[in-house]
Amino acid sequence: MTRYRMIGWRDHLLGLLLCVSYVALLMASSRELGMSRDEAFYVEAAERYAAWFEILAEDPARAVEREVVSSPQHWAHNNEHPSLAKSLFALSHLAHERWDIFPQESMAFRFPGMLMSGLLLWLLYIFGARAYGRQAGVFAALAFALLPRVFYHSQLDCFDVPIVLMMTLVTYCYWRSLTDARWAIWTGLAYGLALATKHNAWQLPLIFIVHFLFVIGTELRARRAKWWVIVLALAFPLVVPPILDLIARRRGTLRRVSLTPHWLLAMVILGPPIFVGLWPWLWFDTLADVMADLGNVLSGISAPPQSRLGGYVGFHFNHAYYNMAYFGVNYFRPPFPIGYPWVMTLFTVPLVTLALALVGLGTRLRALFPPGLMERLWPSGAASPDPARTDVLAFGSLLAPLVVISMPWTPIFGGTKHWFSAYPFLALFAGIAFVSVARAARRAVGDRVPGARYATRLGAAAILLTPAAVETVHSHPFGLSHYTFAAGGVPGAADHGMNRQFWGFTTGSLTEWFEEQMPEGGSVWICDTTWTAFRMLERDGRLDPRIRASGDLVGADYAIVHHEHHFVEVDYQIWAAWGTVQPVHVLTYDGVPIISVYENPRHARAREGR
Repeated sequence: MTRYRMIGWRDHLLGLLLCVSYVALLMASSRELGMSRDEAFYVEAAERYAAWFEILAEDPARAVEREVVSSPQHWAHNNEHPSLAKSLFALSHLAHERWDIFPQESMAFRFPGMLMSGLLLWLLYIFGARAYGRQAGVFAALAFALLPRVFYHSQLDCFDVPIVLMMTLVTYCYWRSLTDARWAIWTGLAYGLALATKHNAWQLPLIFIVHFLFVIGTELRARRAKWWVIVLALAFPLVVPPILDLIARRRGTLRRVSLTPHWLLAMVILGPPIFVGLWPWLWFDTLADVMADLGNVLSGISAPPQSRLGGYVGFHFNHAYYNMAYFGVNYFRPPFPIGYPWVMTLFTVPLVTLALALVGLGTRLRALFPPGLMERLWPSGAASPDPARTDVLAFGSLLAPLVVISMPWTPIFGGTKHWFSAYPFLALFAGIAFVSVARAARRAVGDRVPGARYATRLGAAAILLTPAAVETVHSHPFGLSHYTFAAGGVPGAADHGMNRQFWGFTTGSLTEWFEEQMPEGGSVWICDTTWTAFRMLERDGRLDPRIRASGDLVGADYAIVHHEHHFVEVDYQIWAAWGTVQPVHVLTYDGVPIISVYENPRHARAREGR
């Protein structure tokens, strides 16, 4: 398979079209999507960061003072996550306040995430087109856009899709740097942005180092290096290969890829300064405090962090465990099931897309073998590795996030979002399979159909993408409640005891019902929905402001219960407090209860007496 296809302005025009179309779709669909729990936290953070940006614009010297930066009203808030995405939310919010850009306030916070989702499709098309051809690239972009869980998260002011964009960008830049050292600079810059987006970026260097070993072995075999030279190079990949590169350059030997890890140097030199520079919270750490924290970690000493960077790293290495239901068991603490990410991928990725990815992976399987082993075990075949070992990089980037979540001690509370960074590469393998299907269709049709070359491509794409499109449309606005055919759909997943939802966002689907029941206003006990998320329904004009959130279960007019395993006790509390076991309304999705709404008998009597 030919590699390194030329990409021109028409390709970027198509990428831009994919980007703009997807962002427009997300903006339209998000209007009826209730705000989630995590989104509410980031709205609060963005509003506080926006206040700091206003100070920065008016009085830069004051803005960078430690007491201003460290104020709970500014960067001290939500300091367990880096700054980049929340800063973009803040700037978008400020722009909306000044120019009234968006139809809803929530969209002002959500727009940067939507834009980054669109940019990801653009990048994925370019990556796929350059590596596997334009047909594979455009199919991969569309297949990724039509993953129901990805579609839901793409609409949010959260980090889960932005970090996928950044990790895919770093991977693309690293891949390009193997044949053009100038791309190493872009790799370092992109890695700094990834670090400033979310901690998932920590896994990238290990993925790249493992892949680089394949590149070293393949290149040295092509240069006909002696076996002991190859062993030395693999044993000391950061020392020996650059020396071999220098020798080859002086001898004028053909070099297909560079064995000097310019990319790693750029990631180390450029990444951390960008990460710190974009996050004012870390500006006042001293090197001594950071080194002291590092020394404690290496020595196995458990001690409170002395630096803010240490606090951030420690938070994620010792993350709290939240609950997640899986096959009828509500997991609160490790060990967690090893099969969780694999089964959830099967249950939430459209089956046709997943099958295509497996077929695509199968067609490239020969190219995944280590150098030397492939020639012995699989001496001939259609799939041959390229000098940059693109297939190995794609497979490693697909595999690594799933393996990380498979570890029994890794928290699983985020559902599928914590391994989203695998899905662009899953989509790329699906794109490879699509090319094979389209060619087979073309051969089967022959010349019997006018314009068969294009008709078979479009027909194959339509047939293969329609199931995912139907699933995605049907999933809205219940994205986290959606399960695919492999799970038996939403009812099948409920029968299996799978998690039905989290984050309390489905309350947004009750606004019309609440307004019908409380035309003069009232109060609702809101269960898993945060106060900020509930208030956003009012700020967006979706809920009468006279309908208030309440923390008083006994005194509220209505109470909602989100159907999750750990909220079963709330039903009992309502029954005991109100003396009724009968919900007055049940929000369902494909016949599966999502929210039960109870009415306080006191309010019912007053309403009936009007």
